[in-house]
Amino acid sequence: MNPTNFFFVAIVSFVVSSGGTRAQAPPQRSPDVSNKALITKSTPSISEDAFKNQSVSAATATLHKMADDYYAWRNENYPVRSSDVGLHTWDDRLTDYSPAKIAERAQRVRALLEKVRAMKTDNWPKDERIDWILFRAQLENVDFGNRLLKFEQTNPQVYTGECTDAIFSLLKKEYDTPRKRALAATARLKQMPALLKQGLRNLQNP
Repeated sequence: MNPTNFFFVAIVSFVVSSGGTRAQAPPQRSPDVSNKALITKSTPSISEDAFKNQSVSAATATLHKMADDYYAWRNENYPVRSSDVGLHTWDDRLTDYSPAKIAERAQRVRALLEKVRAMKTDNWPKDERIDWILFRAQLENVDFGNRLLKFEQTNPQVYTGECTDAIFSLLKKEYDTPRKRALAATARLKQMPALLKQGLRNLQNP
């Protein structure tokens, strides 16, 4: 049986067998970096220490804003990964693996990492400094993969895994009605031939 037909039959069977199932509310996700920015209120007479506290507060708030923006951008750019961890905003999409998009994502991570590394954290509170270290390490891990490992060019499982996870992430939990999940799976199935062709063009040394 053609693989695409097999997937469609599986989806239809799933809808029929689960038609009466009620959807469950998606779980709330905890942010990857804590948001504990200090709030310093101005007073008519502000000491030197107060000015320093305001400066630290502004810097840590900047870190948290950078982290929040990065995670929101990352989740949207990797929709299958988002579905897999319970964020179902882009369940009808696959990741864009065109060379231009791969390069754009790598450049964005690199630019953000440079900004994070440049932050002066010696006088930050302990918890805030730990947040900075953890966020920097996450970005360094992604940047290392982009610059040296280059999985989009060397690992075929990037593309086969995208396809299998694209469907399984929608079926493994009843986060919505069977019909809506089946429609999302169908939308992803239709995009898979183009994604696999893109993978064949990208792979240079598998």
